[in-house]
Amino acid sequence: MQVGAVFPQLEIGTDPNVIATYARTVEELGYDHLVIFDHVLGADSNRPGGWSGVYDHRSMFHEPFVLYGYLASVTARLRLATAAADRVGRQTSGRARHPLSRSIETRRRDRLE
Repeated sequence: MQVGAVFPQLEIGTDPNVIATYARTVEELGYDHLVIFDHVLGADSNRPGGWSGVYDHRSMFHEPFVLYGYLASVTARLRLATAAADRVGRQTSGRARHPLSRSIETRRRDRLE
């Protein structure tokens, strides 16, 4: 059985040292992977149809593919997984390039779920 942790997108803030400490702690505690959620475009309550999620367009979300590169450089074995990646909001060429680039940059520790 593999056990993972969730990256606290809304709570962690933007300090790189705090982010690195969190990831290293997850790794040291023996977790197998860290799940990084992507946001959904259009999370604005004023848009047609509204929005009632726990976050909105003002919430800080770290871009998962950039975060992968950073986390791969500060951890040694932790697998990096994404959830709810916004494939619709990304250009086709970027979607095709990201998995290979991410795999290389994370030394094949990435997981797309």
